Amino acid sequence: MGLILAVAAVLVFLTFFRTEENTAAPDAVPPVLSKTARVQRAPDAVRRSGRAREAKRLKKPALAEKGGRKTPEAGQPAAVVKEEKTEAVRATDRAAEKAVEAWETLVDQMAEMTDAPTRERRASVKEAFDKLGKAYQMDAIQTALNLLPDEQFTSLYGILFDKQENPEVLEEIFNDALNRPEEIKVPLMKELAKDKTHPMFFESARILDATGELDKTDGEEEDGAEAVPPAQ
Repeated sequence: MGLILAVAAVLVFLTFFRTEENTAAPDAVPPVLSKTARVQRAPDAVRRSGRAREAKRLKKPALAEKGGRKTPEAGQPAAVVKEEKTEAVRATDRAAEKAVEAWETLVDQMAEMTDAPTRERRASVKEAFDKLGKAYQMDAIQTALNLLPDEQFTSLYGILFDKQENPEVLEEIFNDALNRPEEIKVPLMKELAKDKTHPMFFESARILDATGELDKTDGEEEDGAEAVPPAQ
């Protein structure tokens, strides 16, 4: 009887011990729950990432479509503007060619003339010269200086006495005048020496001073010298 009681006590103890062990087991659950929580958060992160990727996929085509629409619209005006510029350049070139042709024709005509240049002729020469592009003016004036005889040299005075003209052009005409007869260059230099603002003033005064002509009466006619005709 006593043995049976002892065995029963042992069984009760063992049963109680196992029950306590099973009851304490949930303390180890948190790692499992934490792992489960991480597993549950992962799909949410994936969904967010998926939405972001989807948004990017939608955004890029939208930009591409916008760019695709803009390029043709921008390209078309650019082509039109380019064509307009090209046509403007062609028109400018044609105008420049016509101006050069008109100048050459005028010089050829004057080279054949025998009468003295008039005020109107000097004005027409000045007008034709001013229509030339700046890049053509030096060649044009050299052509005229090579072709015009002494009798027609004063046709260029409308250009020479315009102080706003290219100084190099004025110097070219002045230097050519120094190779002309005395009755042309002396009165010309005296006239230029009256205007201290003219680019050729200093050189005219220097030469006149060196030759003793500077002290003589302005407008004095010597050896058939003629007074300088009006520039305009």
